[in-house]
Amino acid sequence: MKSSVPGFPRRFPVRSDDRRPWRYRLVAGFWRLVLGGYYGRRLRWEGLENVPTGPGPLIVACNHLSNLDPLLMGGFFPRTLFAMAKKELFPNRLMAWIWAGCNTFPVDRGTADRWALRTAIDVLRGGGRLLFFVEGTRATSPGMKRAEPGAGFLLRRAGAPGAPPVAVLPVAISGTERALVKGRLLPRRVSLRLRVGPPFTPEVGEGARDDQAVADQVAARIAALLPPEYRGHYAATA
Repeated sequence: MKSSVPGFPRRFPVRSDDRRPWRYRLVAGFWRLVLGGYYGRRLRWEGLENVPTGPGPLIVACNHLSNLDPLLMGGFFPRTLFAMAKKELFPNRLMAWIWAGCNTFPVDRGTADRWALRTAIDVLRGGGRLLFFVEGTRATSPGMKRAEPGAGFLLRRAGAPGAPPVAVLPVAISGTERALVKGRLLPRRVSLRLRVGPPFTPEVGEGARDDQAVADQVAARIAALLPPEYRGHYAATA
């Protein structure tokens, strides 16, 4: 089954050896230079020692506050990532080609996009690291919304019998909602913090069907890394 986005390559990922395609290196290097230079010491990463050094499968699970979040993760995360992005970010063949080279594939939000789900599962079963924003879209305020059940679905399906268990690396992002307010084009120079927690394997259970409960486990781990005012729905369970 092929993606419905014109120009998106039939063969994905571009590379399957855990090395970054040149388009990935170029785009990541650009944002690392721009954002690193603009924010300087205001941009803080904590807990990078928790990032596994070996191959996956791994879901890198984050909260989502701003359009800066994927740029920071793609530019500064020390290992090769894959990511889903809304179909609207693939408006033409050139952008589809660039995004594919950045290990990013389209998803048609609001529908049961079987191709995107199949691609995400294949990435994980192939030992890849999948960046996943558990709330599905940006929160309208610093408090976390309840996680979408998609993380639970991926963990249950990718962890099929005979496949290695899928671990989750929680990453908590704070400050980006003030740096790039929704509707604003240019970011403000404020303090940003990305905090990486230890990886863990959620309790999925054999034949588990409650994807929401699994997604809540993941979101609670992210919330525990956030300042209290950012925990929102998970303030009591973090």
